[in-house]
Amino acid sequence: MMDAERYGLAYNIYKRCAQLNPNISEIWSNMGMCLEDHDPREAKKCFKKALRLDPRNPHALANEGLMCLQLADPDECIRLSEKALEIEDIAAARHNLGLAHLMKRNWREGWRNYADTLGVKHREGRDYGLPEWNGEPGKVVVYGEQSSGDEVMFASCLKDLAKTNEIVFDCDKRLERLFKRSFDFPIYGTRFKRETALLDDHAPQYQCAIGQLPSFYRNSEESFPGTPYLVSDPERVIQWASLFDTFKGKKVGVAWRGGLPSTGEKRRSLDLDDLAPIFNNQDTFISLEYKPVDQKDLDKYGLKSYPETAAGRDFDELAALISQLDYVVSACTTVIYLAGALGVECHVLAPSTPGYRYHLEGNFPWYKSVKLHRQQGSWVQTVAQLDKHIHRVRPAGDGGLPRAYPLNTSAG
Repeated sequence: MMDAERYGLAYNIYKRCAQLNPNISEIWSNMGMCLEDHDPREAKKCFKKALRLDPRNPHALANEGLMCLQLADPDECIRLSEKALEIEDIAAARHNLGLAHLMKRNWREGWRNYADTLGVKHREGRDYGLPEWNGEPGKVVVYGEQSSGDEVMFASCLKDLAKTNEIVFDCDKRLERLFKRSFDFPIYGTRFKRETALLDDHAPQYQCAIGQLPSFYRNSEESFPGTPYLVSDPERVIQWASLFDTFKGKKVGVAWRGGLPSTGEKRRSLDLDDLAPIFNNQDTFISLEYKPVDQKDLDKYGLKSYPETAAGRDFDELAALISQLDYVVSACTTVIYLAGALGVECHVLAPSTPGYRYHLEGNFPWYKSVKLHRQQGSWVQTVAQLDKHIHRVRPAGDGGLPRAYPLNTSAG
């Protein structure tokens, strides 16, 4: 049931097992795993129970460490992960250790452990039958992994790799056209296909998951350039710019839900009503949601939406739309990576227990145009503070950061 991601049913089966025999550590550890994404505090209680029964259960130690990370306590995650690794070198503990160091902005230590755990917790390795790239000269097939947002974020490292190596990039089909326009090396949208022509077309010598590249190129604060690197489609840019010029005020993109149940959706998402403080009658607000939204909710705040940018569609259309916005307000979701990679002003609503990418303090290192606004109290309070900030940095009559001129499609 856990393999099928039917965690509710799995939890109740384990709960019955614990009633029948409450003294088996693994039962409590697995029960906690069923709760990881739904209720990390309750999951942590299960892992503590497992450790009381067996203090040397490395998996329970690793799992409790992950819950500490999800509850924004990276120091305790590091302690538990290191303790687990003293008992057994399990990949989950090493992965959690890497994420905890990254949350603390300990780049070199974080990326080293992160790179060592390809294939753990959503990191999908792929085998092209080639040796793994470890910095050697030669032709490298780089392939996307994890979500589309991660693929966009890590793509900032491709230009670093291109300085020393030939690249062939195998990406999500939805990103193929956008990446082909933005990079001057071969791009294939065959990441999820069993077979790809790139091996015959280009005969690469090495393979490398895109999430491995930061361990080579992002080991200090100074190594994050933060500059745009994606290029919007000129024709689509003109179309969206022409449409937006007919709308009143500033054009503001909004997204309020992020992730899946297994990737922190609960803590990464807001209700549309939480964004009420930013809505006004002077500007035009455009939904960037990729999940279905009830039209009644959109009408309540006068939001416009376009099916061309819905989930499963080509990201080229969404990128062109975002490039013509004055700014974006978003939960932690793919929208912010597209905005940052396009150089569009973006205000991110980061939860009080953020993912490792958003850290516990400081700026968002990947993009200079992306600003973090950390949750303080309720979301409505946080959004109200964000609204005040936007109006402080954008005096009356000032349009703020200008939208790109329709024909200026350079990534700078």
